[in-house]
Amino acid sequence: MVKGEENLPVDMRKRLSLRKEQVAVSLRKHGAEGATARIVLVLDASGSMAKLYAGGVVAGVVERMAAVAAQLSSDGTMQAWTFASNPARLPELTLGELPGWIALHVRIGELVLFGRRKKAPRGLQPGQVDMRAVGIQNEEQKVIAQVRDFVRSAPSQDPTFVLFFSDGGVHRNAEIEQQLRAAVEEPIFWQFVGLGHSNYGILERFDTMGGRRVDNVGFFAVDDIATLSDAELYDRILTEFPSWLKAARAAGILR
Repeated sequence: MVKGEENLPVDMRKRLSLRKEQVAVSLRKHGAEGATARIVLVLDASGSMAKLYAGGVVAGVVERMAAVAAQLSSDGTMQAWTFASNPARLPELTLGELPGWIALHVRIGELVLFGRRKKAPRGLQPGQVDMRAVGIQNEEQKVIAQVRDFVRSAPSQDPTFVLFFSDGGVHRNAEIEQQLRAAVEEPIFWQFVGLGHSNYGILERFDTMGGRRVDNVGFFAVDDIATLSDAELYDRILTEFPSWLKAARAAGILR
């Protein structure tokens, strides 16, 4: 067990155990058995995501990604961000705190009308983000820049694997492309997952665009991620990361 795993509710611990095994199977399948990585989770909190939050879909995504961290990260932790109009860093997620972390931090953005902020919400818990500051629009380039800053300021022996979930509405294509091209020489792989039928813009196109020393981006979209089996989800998430590991080592980006 990873530290803290024993503190999880029994049903969640059983799900995590099975999912860790499935992640290991997918890593072996793609030639990355024994790989390690620092995991960063990025959650879209824009207004169009409201139904996915209300229906528990995003909470389910977080729980399923915890298994990726448990298998790839040395201590099973995940760094995390939420974003809409603006990004906000969330407290580090450890396995033992998973149920409470989801309840406190998996939240949707809030609308600010006519330049006036809503009154401060009552009872914000320690570490909770004031979602008024996050807003409801799509500004992916801002959170990408923050994650890049974090990686530069906190070097790790392990590469960083970013799991980025969004339902689309992408419109800052030039700015996003600039960020992702600049990140090619950094020890970061960006796995974007689309949660619906919306416009993913450059996030989808960048996966096959040339002019880079290594392919540092993966993308796939699903109609309903909650109906995707763990086996298929982890296979799709881990398809391109192993290839990037090899290419990045060959290019000298990773040691």
